[in-house]
Amino acid sequence: MTTHAPLPAVNSDTEEWWEATRDGRLLVQHCRRCEDFQHYPRPFCLSCRSTDLDFKESTGRGVIYSFSVVHRSPDPGLFEPPYVVALVQLEEGPTLFTSIVDYESDDLYCGQAVAIAWRPLSDGRQLPVFSPMKGVSDGF
Repeated sequence: MTTHAPLPAVNSDTEEWWEATRDGRLLVQHCRRCEDFQHYPRPFCLSCRSTDLDFKESTGRGVIYSFSVVHRSPDPGLFEPPYVVALVQLEEGPTLFTSIVDYESDDLYCGQAVAIAWRPLSDGRQLPVFSPMKGVSDGF
């Protein structure tokens, strides 16, 4: 399903990240100085303030840190309710604000293992969303 909501803005810090989504690749910003990872892309490292940053490809795996089921959407064009918004902590460390898809309504829980999925945007980019991993132990 392609979303019909307004397209997310792109700037010099996020351009490479958004372009990778066209190919179904999830990038995580990486600091070459202190080796920390962060998301969302910024002009400097949150840990050491260095501007020596690059991107590394994520495994696309993580765990649900927190979630909420939305029953009344402020914009039904983006997601049809009910839907799940969540904080997903990636294996690399950063936490993404995202959605959970392909789930059983009563089977979601914090600490649950999830993997990347993609929701297409009208311009060819994709939003990263996550779905529960079946048969995988939780946590890292």
